[in-house]
Amino acid sequence: MKLFAALVCFLLVALASPAVLGQDSEKVRTILEEIDPWVTTDTTRILEYIDSANAVTTQYVESSEYWETTHRDLSFLLGIDYIGNPQIDNTGRIFFEMRITGESSALFYMDKEMSWPIQITPNNWTEEGFTISSYTVHPSGDFLLVKVNKFGDEMHDIWLFTRDGKFHPLLESRTIRYSGIIFDEDNPDEFYLYIDNRREMHIGHYTISTMTLDTVYSEVGAFYPVDYHQGRIVFVRWKSFSETQLAMLDIASGEVTDLTDITLTWAAVFTQDGKLLVLTSAMSKEDEFMKICLLDPDKPKEFSVLYDPGKAVDAFVYLKNQGVGILSINNDGYSELTGFDMDGNTVPMPKLDIGVIGGRGADEIVANEIGDIVLSMSTPTYPPTAFTFKLGDESVTPIGKMSTFGFDFSDIKVEVIRYKSDDGTEIPAVLYVPDNAPRDGSNPAIIDYHGGPAGQSRPYFQRNIAFALSQGFVFMRPNVRGSTGYGPAYERADNLEGRWASLIDCERAIDYLIDQGLSSPDKIAVWGASYGGYIVNWLATNAADKIACVVSQVGVSDVDHTNKNSSQVFAKGWEKEYGPVGSELTHKLSPIFYADDVTKPVLVTAGYNDPRVPPSDPRRFAYTLAKLNKQVWYFEETEAGHGGSFKAQVIHDLATYYTFTMMHVMK
Repeated sequence: MKLFAALVCFLLVALASPAVLGQDSEKVRTILEEIDPWVTTDTTRILEYIDSANAVTTQYVESSEYWETTHRDLSFLLGIDYIGNPQIDNTGRIFFEMRITGESSALFYMDKEMSWPIQITPNNWTEEGFTISSYTVHPSGDFLLVKVNKFGDEMHDIWLFTRDGKFHPLLESRTIRYSGIIFDEDNPDEFYLYIDNRREMHIGHYTISTMTLDTVYSEVGAFYPVDYHQGRIVFVRWKSFSETQLAMLDIASGEVTDLTDITLTWAAVFTQDGKLLVLTSAMSKEDEFMKICLLDPDKPKEFSVLYDPGKAVDAFVYLKNQGVGILSINNDGYSELTGFDMDGNTVPMPKLDIGVIGGRGADEIVANEIGDIVLSMSTPTYPPTAFTFKLGDESVTPIGKMSTFGFDFSDIKVEVIRYKSDDGTEIPAVLYVPDNAPRDGSNPAIIDYHGGPAGQSRPYFQRNIAFALSQGFVFMRPNVRGSTGYGPAYERADNLEGRWASLIDCERAIDYLIDQGLSSPDKIAVWGASYGGYIVNWLATNAADKIACVVSQVGVSDVDHTNKNSSQVFAKGWEKEYGPVGSELTHKLSPIFYADDVTKPVLVTAGYNDPRVPPSDPRRFAYTLAKLNKQVWYFEETEAGHGGSFKAQVIHDLATYYTFTMMHVMK
């Protein structure tokens, strides 16, 4: 039976191969030979192209009957502010990010929940292009280190702030990323971090009083320090999204010990006695989730399972003084809290409302030494805010409340559904359907594919989805193979040749809406950003008969081009996902070589400072489509990176996507 199943899967993949579905156009090759000499290097010509394309796209979209009301309504909805990314020091003082009607968030602190917030970071950073990417509070609360981007370039600078309003930069560069801050537990004057110049990475040691940075370790590839204890740094080597390895550096000797084989490890923390708690698949079967394991660093690869959550773990924090671990569990996209002690027993945790913890890329749960815990959370109907509780509490307390300015989100209905792909795999998706939506195929619809590919669409608070529902849109967000949240095997399932099956999953989401009578081909728009942009580029070239239009945001169209022109630290990891650069597989997986098959309107966007998907990739795709006389519009934001950095940019981007979509589905 196993052999028969394998043969069926092989046939399904073979039938889906672009050898029969796509067309490798000689015209595309000729166009690329024309654009490639200047698309990455000739700044003058690049800016001329951007200015020309932006002018055409702006005129086209902003002259639409939908533009004014769409921009107005989204301006109102995006004005709803948020509280997020809380941290807490050992005195119980709470720090957090908050946006109060400004263009970007600022950092604040308060002495206790619901007290008066005191602003830390300045308002004029927006004018200079700075935005906060994350921050780390010293346990004493005397100072904090803030990571800052400029115009979305993600080359993080590090600034030091004290609570009395003093601040100054410690590390600044537009070509180097400084991140991964870990304080020396015995010396507040020192911290460790990683240094990434897009060619190689290093672990660094910084002394605040002398403002000196020293390199303590380097190796080939991507690796991230995750914890420090008494002269030892434990770090994770990134081989790909589904392959990592835990290792440890003895700083004094420079000796590195491999603590695991190449498996999947997401987190590791030292206990007080120098052992390690590790979230890893080292003791999991192929179809099992990662487990919390105990490891003695002096006995590498000898794991014992301490706690098995049985589901995907989003966040993990360990309270050393109390000997308790707290996990944020991903239950089909929603968040739950669970805890355990060092005997592996479950520790009671507060029961949360239906919602999602975290969501902005920072630490999702943070604790101090005395058992105070903070977390950020949103629900489908309530904006992100921050909560606190003490170990042993049965409920959480908000540290502040955000106004929705009278807007009623209670009509937002969201459910997690599943649809079948060709081989019978059940594909989860988050589905938003307006009340009383008919089942006659007449509803306009947006299918929005997440990035990653190792990401997950979840039912966060989404202001723009409220707008979509108010316009009668059905809104669907699939979690196709390769998504996180459903176990390591599901996440690995899109690697290499497995990508064909994942791309079929993407197309079957369209079929689901049609089969359920929720929409029809002339009413469906497909959206995606980053890897999601790659997906919709593929659908534009391979499923054009099932969609009305495409919105491709900072998306990949040529796998090899992006891999060769983005950070080389991650290049080998990407090859494990897509295939070796220059291979037949990466060529066949690249939508740009099927551009001649595009028949529906396409909006392509890019960010001039994008460090992930080089803007030359979307440029090449849009340029090629235009040369082939396709219906394509291109917009590249010159003061943004992998998405908008400021509220005005985000509003403009969303208004453009929605207006473009309504122009082609509201017929």
